[in-house]
Amino acid sequence: MANGKHRVVVVGGSFGGVNAAYQLRRKLGDRVEVTLISADADFLFIPSLPWVMMGWRKPDAIKVPLAGPLRRKGVSFIHDRATAIDPQAQTVTTAGGKVFPYDHVVLATGSDLDWSNVPGSDPAEGTVHTCFTVKQAVAARDAIARFLASDGGRAIIGANPGASCTGPAYEIIMMLETALRRQKRRHLFDLHLVTPEPFLGHFGVNGIGNMSRMMEDEFHSRHLKWTTSAALTAVEPGKATLADGTELPFDLAVLIPAFYGAQVARDVEGLGNPRGFIPTDKHLRSTKYSNIYAVGVSVAIAPPVPTPVPVGVPKTGHMCEEMATRAAANIAVEVTGSGELVDGLTLPATCVADAGDVGFYIKADPFLPPRNVAVLRRGVRYHYVKLAFERFYLEKVKRDLPAMHFGW
Repeated sequence: MANGKHRVVVVGGSFGGVNAAYQLRRKLGDRVEVTLISADADFLFIPSLPWVMMGWRKPDAIKVPLAGPLRRKGVSFIHDRATAIDPQAQTVTTAGGKVFPYDHVVLATGSDLDWSNVPGSDPAEGTVHTCFTVKQAVAARDAIARFLASDGGRAIIGANPGASCTGPAYEIIMMLETALRRQKRRHLFDLHLVTPEPFLGHFGVNGIGNMSRMMEDEFHSRHLKWTTSAALTAVEPGKATLADGTELPFDLAVLIPAFYGAQVARDVEGLGNPRGFIPTDKHLRSTKYSNIYAVGVSVAIAPPVPTPVPVGVPKTGHMCEEMATRAAANIAVEVTGSGELVDGLTLPATCVADAGDVGFYIKADPFLPPRNVAVLRRGVRYHYVKLAFERFYLEKVKRDLPAMHFGW
């Protein structure tokens, strides 16, 4: 504590980090000194990166500079990369050599991409594309534009074993199909989803309601091929190979990797599991260090059921925001000594996925089965709901607007 204020350092500038910082200021006011450290100067609305890949959105349209909005809300913004956490000294150190003491730290560090289990699949090698940064999305956009302008071709869209974020693969393959159908050239192209999930619509959570049937119907109507329980073992220019020896030729490949926990968390002994994700109690406190909270992708959540090929549990933007809100509430309880800690792991999840011409509304509460609520909707309106939500959320980051989740 410095100057009578409780010091909270938030590491990460995406859904979890920004919302945690705003919520801490709301709940604790002048009793707290909040510092947010982010390697990125901008908040990026990651769910819109598939649109960037399709050339339907410019990157600058889905960014918000963080410095101004955070400082207006009384949050110190540090544009730097956190490189070390010392739980004993209670400090966070950045690449620039600055040291930030803390009473609590909130790790909203996201993940690092792990391409190591499928040789040749790393986009840096030039064969495969992916969708987690603006740079990756722009490179994919150029490749997709060439593919769509060609005389015909084969695309494999999917995920490596262990991937926990398969949803964008579904969006991308259906957007490609929509674009080709609009050109009246769909018949010249072969589009194939390759996923480690045991069935379509598994999404790392053993499905939601009748999602599997909905996705099969959608894929049939669009003449999309799919291979489930697919264990990719190698990728080389023009060809991907599965564990059973099946070879899949391609002219375009877009793949989702498995994740590691962020390096800054992996470097702290006892903080992360073998993959670097942070085990927490139900209040989102590290099981090793009680004044370290984890939110969003950094949290270790075990799959609800085993699968023949490993599939990770996703953390949607909505889930990251919910975790951030609950972590901030629990820190406020600890600081003020009043109120009760809340459960940060039994969460709802809502997602609006786009398919180019229609959208899908998916609601699960809780997000892991068995559930009290499972809602699935399909229609043109949800394509526009996602457009509207993107606009709203960017304004929310700029102005710390109250949450609006289109019905959840």
